[in-house]
Amino acid sequence: MSPMKVCMLTTGFPRFKGDLFGSFILELTKRLVNQNVKVEVIAPHEEGLPRKEEMEGVIVQRFRYLLPTSWQRVAYGGGIPTNISKSWVARFQVVFFLFGFWLKALGEIRNCDLVHCHWTISGLVAYCATRLWRRPIVLSVRGSDIHLLEGGMMRWINGKIYEWMDVVVAVSEDIGEKLAGIGVEREKIRVVYNGVDERFQPGDKKRAREGLGLPHNRFTVLFVGLLVPIKGLEVLLEAVHQVDDERLLCILVGDGTLRECLEKQANETGLEGQVLFAGSRSSQEIPVWMNAADLLVLPSFSEGRPNVVLEAQACGLPVLATRVGGTPELVTDGSDGLLVDSGDTRQLADGIITLMSDESYRRQLGRGGRESIQKRGLTWEASALRIKEIYQEVRCQYSRR
Repeated sequence: MSPMKVCMLTTGFPRFKGDLFGSFILELTKRLVNQNVKVEVIAPHEEGLPRKEEMEGVIVQRFRYLLPTSWQRVAYGGGIPTNISKSWVARFQVVFFLFGFWLKALGEIRNCDLVHCHWTISGLVAYCATRLWRRPIVLSVRGSDIHLLEGGMMRWINGKIYEWMDVVVAVSEDIGEKLAGIGVEREKIRVVYNGVDERFQPGDKKRAREGLGLPHNRFTVLFVGLLVPIKGLEVLLEAVHQVDDERLLCILVGDGTLRECLEKQANETGLEGQVLFAGSRSSQEIPVWMNAADLLVLPSFSEGRPNVVLEAQACGLPVLATRVGGTPELVTDGSDGLLVDSGDTRQLADGIITLMSDESYRRQLGRGGRESIQKRGLTWEASALRIKEIYQEVRCQYSRR
């Protein structure tokens, strides 16, 4: 039997080996390929990248939307929503971005059996492209899509896009409920959790710190992700200031549009020696940073189902996170992590103080998180198998029309 051919549309995908941008899509796609699904990814281009390449067994085609390519500003960076909100240049380029995306998709969809889109904007492109080449469409909805459901014209537009899809995949129960709440038919909604890569395992803290050049005598709080407003990092730095303990070291792994503001905040509040901006790191390095840390903190104002929490739990690292989106599906407060209200600096500071002062409790939470991951069997292989089943289901339904 010939393999199913899937055209995967995404507005974010790793630009090089180890890039964290859209890395979860690469992880899923690799497992689909291993399960005899032929996948071709269409993603935005960035200056210096090849227009077509094979990445870890996955064919990737990157569409250009402006020449010279050094002027392209819509994708990557802090992510499309942040780029558009912060830059009038990016807003001006949106039409060119959508046209370039549609043109590339139009040429590739004719050769596939099904289209799988990541993020709602890709669903719009897929719908327009499949008016000529009729193909079923599966859309995966993530946390950043949910910000667009809060009201007004964007809520209506997104509602129409979901209506046009054959199946809408939510990465958390919370997102599934929000989709149903805006009128998406429950029969269309499937919940498929992200997996965790096997690289995330408990490791030797002393060796990890030596390898990264980190001090052994500091209580190390780690954040991993984009430095953008939705992540609540200004609240985190204020909480570090309130803790007021020189033993505390807060490490921010990642980059984004908020970095300069955060560096200024750290300097103005006297935190120069307590906040380390580690910059962007490859996905291969992240397990080492987690094994070097005492605590993962995720102070977000909104989330989908954050993979960074799963990865920390797989490493046996205790988690302190805000009670938003799908995070409470992953963290049971007091059992395998601690949850606080988003935007509450005092609660966040108290959580850090509690775990900083009680090593036994930290170990208990870390073990709880690790056991939770193992019990739920959250692997990328399982996620890919469920997605493949959805592909088969959708193709069967589509053939009956």
